[in-house]
Amino acid sequence: MRWMVVTLTVGLGLLVGCEVQPCDRYVDYMCACHDGEPGVDCQELIDIYTNASADIQDQCSIDLADQEAEDQANGVACDTI
Repeated sequence: MRWMVVTLTVGLGLLVGCEVQPCDRYVDYMCACHDGEPGVDCQELIDIYTNASADIQDQCSIDLADQEAEDQANGVACDTI
C-alpha cells in the first residue's frame, strides 16, 4: 500500500513538473505570431520570461488571453503548437 502512495505521488509530481508554464505559452505565441512587429522582440521575450516567478506566470496567462482576444477581434489567425 505504501509503495502505491509513493508511486502515485511521484507520478503526479512528474506530470505537474512537465506542464508548460504560462510564460512559455505566451513567448511561443508571441514569437510565432508577432515577432518583428513594433515592440515585439522574440529573444527579449525569451530572456525576460525564462524561469519567471509565479506572479509573472500569472501575468503571462493574462497577457496571452488578452493578445489572443485582440488577434481574434482583428481577424488575425495564429495557431501555435
